[in-house]
Amino acid sequence: MHAFSAYVAGGLLVSVSLLAQTPAAKSAATAPVARAAVTAGIVSAKVERVARDRATLTVAAKLDVASQLKLFDAVGKEVAVMRTPDGGLKADVDPSHSYVLAPPPPPRRSLPREGLQLPARYVTIGATGGPNLGGLFIRPAAVPLTWSEPATAYATELVVGYEFEDGREVTLPAPKTVTFFAEGTNARVRADTVTVSRSGGAGYQRVTIATGQIEGETHFTARVSAMDELKASVGIQREPGALALSLPSRELPAFGIGSGELTVSVLARDGMPLATSKPITVALSSRRLRQPSTVVIEAGKATAVAEFRTAGIGIDEIVAQSGALRATLPVALVFPVAAVVAAAVGGALGGSARYLRNKGRRGSLLVRRIVEGMLVGVILVGAAWAGLVGVDLSTGILGTPFGAFVLAALSGYLGCVVLDRVANKTLGAAKAE
Repeated sequence: MHAFSAYVAGGLLVSVSLLAQTPAAKSAATAPVARAAVTAGIVSAKVERVARDRATLTVAAKLDVASQLKLFDAVGKEVAVMRTPDGGLKADVDPSHSYVLAPPPPPRRSLPREGLQLPARYVTIGATGGPNLGGLFIRPAAVPLTWSEPATAYATELVVGYEFEDGREVTLPAPKTVTFFAEGTNARVRADTVTVSRSGGAGYQRVTIATGQIEGETHFTARVSAMDELKASVGIQREPGALALSLPSRELPAFGIGSGELTVSVLARDGMPLATSKPITVALSSRRLRQPSTVVIEAGKATAVAEFRTAGIGIDEIVAQSGALRATLPVALVFPVAAVVAAAVGGALGGSARYLRNKGRRGSLLVRRIVEGMLVGVILVGAAWAGLVGVDLSTGILGTPFGAFVLAALSGYLGCVVLDRVANKTLGAAKAE
C-alpha cells in the first residue's frame, strides 16, 4: 500500500512520502526533487487486490478536489466511481490496465516561469500492487516572449515532459503524444506535435511558440486527449532596439533658410514604434545644423520633436544616441536657388515700384532702379541668412522663398538707404571691436 502526502504551492508543487517501498524506491524518493506537481490536492491513494484481474482503487483527496475528479480508462471511457463522505472515491479496476484521473478542463492560465502541469494524472499499478501517479508539464525557457531575430517574431522554447511524483526516470508504459494549437493568425508552433516516451530529463521534448503580434497575449492549447488539455497564454515583452530619425526632406536649403522639425523615435526590436516606460534622453549632433543638444522622449510616448535650422552648405549627418542605441540620418544642404531667384525678382519689383513712385522726378531711370533693387534685395536677404540683420528667416513665412521675395521687394523699394544703414551698423560694430 502506498500513501501520498501532498501540499499545494500555487497549485503546482507537492511533496510525496512512501510508507511501504523497496530500498531502491526509498532511495529515489528521499532524493531532493524539484519537479512539477503530479498530486494537487490528493491526500492518499491505495490499491486492494480483490482477484487476479480485479482490484479496488481508493483515492482520498480534499473535498473541493474530490468532487471534481473523474476516472477514465486508457481509451477515454469514464469508469464508475463511488464517492465517500470524507472526500474520496472508490472504483473497481483491472490492475493490468492504466487509468486517467482528471478534473474538468481548467480555465486558461498565464504560463509562469516555473511552468504548468497538465490537469490529468495517469494511474498505473506496479508489480508490487501500489498505484503510481504521473503527469505531463510544460515549462518555458523564458517568459514573457522576447524578440528572436532568426524567427523574426516574439518566441520562446517550451519544454514538455512527464514526471512521476517520486522523480523516477523510466520508460513509460504508454507514450504520451501532446499536440499544440496556437491561436491567432500571427501565432505558430514549430514541431507542434511531440511524443513523450520516458519520464524525467531523458524524455523531455521541445517545441517553439512564436507570434508576430506586438501587444496583448498569445494563446495556445496543449492537448493529449479530451481529459488532458491545458489552455495557456504568454505575454510579450517589447524592448528598445533602435532609434530612428526622420525629416520632411533630406535636401534642405542652406545658409540658414532651411528649417523644420526633426522627429526622433524609439523603435522596438520588432521595428515598430515603442512607447517608453520611462523618459529617454537622446543626444543630438551635426556639423551644419543648429539644433538642441538633447531631446527627451517622455514616458508613454514613442517620439519627440526638435526644431533645427541650417547653418552652412554641403553634405551633413545628424547623429542621435542614447546609451547603446544610435541612429544617423544623412542630409544635403543645397544652395537655395528658389530663394535667391525669389529675392532677385522681389528686388526688381521693389525697384520698379520705386521708379513708378518717383517717375516725375529727374534722374529716376527704370533700368537703374530695377538693377539697384535686385542688388539690394539679394544682398539684404543674404545678410539676413548670415545673421547680420535682425530678420529671422528660419521662422514663419520669412523662412520660405516667398518670405525672401517679400523682404527683397521691400529692400528694393527702399533702395541703397537700407544698405547704408546695414553697412553703418555692421562696420560700426566691427570698428568698435
